[in-house]
Amino acid sequence: MRPTLNTIFRALVGLTFVFALAVVALDAGVRATPYETADSKGRTMGFNDQFSTEHYRIVLGNIRPEQILQPRYFYEWILLAMIAVGAWRLMSDGIGGMRATRWFFFGQSVLFIIGWLSLGFLQWPRMVVELLRCTLDREDFVDMPFTWMMAQPPWVLVSFVIGAALPARSLGIREASRHLARQIAWRV
Repeated sequence: MRPTLNTIFRALVGLTFVFALAVVALDAGVRATPYETADSKGRTMGFNDQFSTEHYRIVLGNIRPEQILQPRYFYEWILLAMIAVGAWRLMSDGIGGMRATRWFFFGQSVLFIIGWLSLGFLQWPRMVVELLRCTLDREDFVDMPFTWMMAQPPWVLVSFVIGAALPARSLGIREASRHLARQIAWRV
């Protein structure tokens, strides 16, 4: 693989890891913040109350590492581990073969199917825009699997792009089917 393309892929995977970790931390901070917490203008952080910029600062102040390590985030840790494995596969330059690396990245689409659903229903773009505009409320964090809907889409998109762009002759399906056909013909 060309060094520049590999560098771009590594950067994308690194950014995806940081984004996913930030999403998990934000969710943990929201869950650690009491409903009756109010900002300096007296606006509470209740169920349907929009978060202000000050609310996000309060949430960030409530993040503790031990919260992120709770069992409730098990699936998110699998996501972070898969992103780390993806980075390792890109840095290992051919250990296990390029075909195995392609299969790994394409397999992420199956393992984290919620990411595609979030993209398909346009949930992820809406939530990213609302997060950047500071218009999310607690309901966005609590009523749906926030971390799944926010952290998985970038990973499945990046892994699909990497899998499609990796230079390999094929995914090995054609060769495997030919080999199977030869074995069947040999036994007949």
